Amino acid sequence: MGLCSLMERITRAKVKDCFKDEEGTVYFVVGKGEFGKAVGKAGSSIKNVQQELGRKVKVIEYSDSVTEFIRNIIYPLTAAEIVEDNGLISIKEPYKIAKSLLIGRGGKNIKLINRAVKRFFNYEVKVV
Repeated sequence: MGLCSLMERITRAKVKDCFKDEEGTVYFVVGKGEFGKAVGKAGSSIKNVQQELGRKVKVIEYSDSVTEFIRNIIYPLTAAEIVEDNGLISIKEPYKIAKSLLIGRGGKNIKLINRAVKRFFNYEVKVV
């Protein structure tokens, strides 16, 4: 909770959730329409947060649509198609390079995507 309040105090953006990965990067999920406020002009707000925390920070904009939320998580990458089917979300990507970036070394990125999605929705995500 301390991380969320620090982020809100510095950026004035409404933070819905935050979590860390194994490398210490802190991920903040901000409310819909709050992404620009969280990042700040030319990234100034996010740089202040990173300086205060002493670690890398990433911001994800929340969306009520699970497919749009996944697009926000994987940004700046894009997926050819994101399909929802019986509690399973498939990120379809025809290019091997983009597919490998979505999965990440040792499955790190897909684990992060699944972790973020499961915090708000009851879905399993895979890359096809």
